[in-house]
This record gives sequence, structure tokens and C-alpha cells, in this order.
Amino acid sequence: MSVEVQIDSGVATVTINRPERKNAITMAMRGEFQQVFESLQDNDDVRVIVLTGAGGDFAAGADVGEMGQGGVRGNSIKARTLHRMVRSVAHTNKPVIAAVEGVCIGVAFALALASDFIICADNARFQFAFRHIGLAMDGAAGWLLERHVGIMRAKEIAYSGRFVSGTEAVSLGFALESVPAGGVLARAQEMAATFANAPTIALSQIKRQFDAAPGQTLADALEFEFAVQALMTWTDDFREGTTAFKEKRKPAYTGA
Repeated sequence: MSVEVQIDSGVATVTINRPERKNAITMAMRGEFQQVFESLQDNDDVRVIVLTGAGGDFAAGADVGEMGQGGVRGNSIKARTLHRMVRSVAHTNKPVIAAVEGVCIGVAFALALASDFIICADNARFQFAFRHIGLAMDGAAGWLLERHVGIMRAKEIAYSGRFVSGTEAVSLGFALESVPAGGVLARAQEMAATFANAPTIALSQIKRQFDAAPGQTLADALEFEFAVQALMTWTDDFREGTTAFKEKRKPAYTGA
């Protein structure tokens, strides 16, 4: 498979593994990607996901060699499989950290933005290159980028098709932090380990709150919060957290 998974201590590291083509994503890989994320969603041993690429690059987007083939029906199928791939990342209830080195282009950039956090190399190169090959954006690229940087800056990045460095990504606000090349995966896994030891259900519900927020009024947010908190008080982790606080010790969360 070109999408590989390694699970260790509650952290699943998903690697896009096609380094000879800078991890360009084929049609077959889109299906693999979706299957991997759906299986991790259902795996209670996995509490956090780190998404990265092999060979010093995150991914060079969709494989251009497969574009323009198959007519209207074939291209419609390609688009739907791409959409399912992006949704599999965006809709998982587990924290996802994208560890980005090298190029991160097109739909790969969208996948990184669909994650909860981006940790990148200082010299990482993000790009929406759609305009360079006469395409509109795909993978909800514009919607995802606009949420992070605002409509005007998102348009500038998309209209120009320019590269954005890792350090600029942090200054614009769509990456959390940048580190020297070669240290990205280690930093992402370090961050993932802290989440793996956290109360899993609480993190998943906090993620739901953030995901729902853009379409909510204040009243909607408070009502949603009311329902979520009622659920949380029945969890083992809530009881462990409050007991540990009273006993002045470190809590041992189980994700239940």
C-alpha cells in the first residue's frame, strides 16, 4: 500500500508513501486513504493521528498524470473519491496533526488544513497550484484556507498560485509552529503523545464544538454545550479527573 500506518502508544502515524513521485496521490491512494482513516476512527486503541509523507515531502497533490482521462463520468468519480478522502480527515473525531516537510501542494494542502494542527518545517512549501494548470480549487481548499487566514489572504494565495514557506504559514496562522527540517515528525509525535494521555472523549467533544461553531449562533453554541456537558459527566474520565484533582495527583485517563 502507498498509505501506511504505524500505531504506538495510542498514536497512529499515517504516512503517504510514494516518494519517487513526491507522494503524488493517485486514484487508488485516495481509496486507501479513506479506508485507513475510517479504520482508525473505529479503533479504540488509537487516540491521536499524525499525518505525514515519506522521503522529505508531504505530498505534491493529485497525480497530474491521471488528470484529463475518463470523460465526464470518470472525472466525476475521481472528484467524489477525492471528496471522501478529505472528509475522512476532516470528520474523524480524533485529533489529527499534519507533519509537513518539503512540498505540500493542491489537495495535499487541503488535507493538511483539514487536520486539527499543522507542524511544518521552516522551509516547507505550501501551494495551491490549480490556476497553473487551468483548474478551479478542489478538496474544499478555498473553504478550508479561508477559515484560517480570511477571505482576502486566501484569495491572494489561490489567485497567485505562489509558494508559502513554513515560517510564513505560521505568521499567517494556518500552521501552529515551524521547526528545522528533519525535526517535524518528532515534534508532531511529541505533541500527539500529550493528547494520547488526555481524556479522549473530552477531546472528541471539544472538537465537535469547534467544528459546529462557524454555523452556530451564541444561543446554538450554548445549547450544544449543555447537551455535551451532560454527556461528559457520565464518563469514567470525568470521574477520574475530578477525583485526581481532589487527591492532588496526576489523573490516569482511559478514554472511557
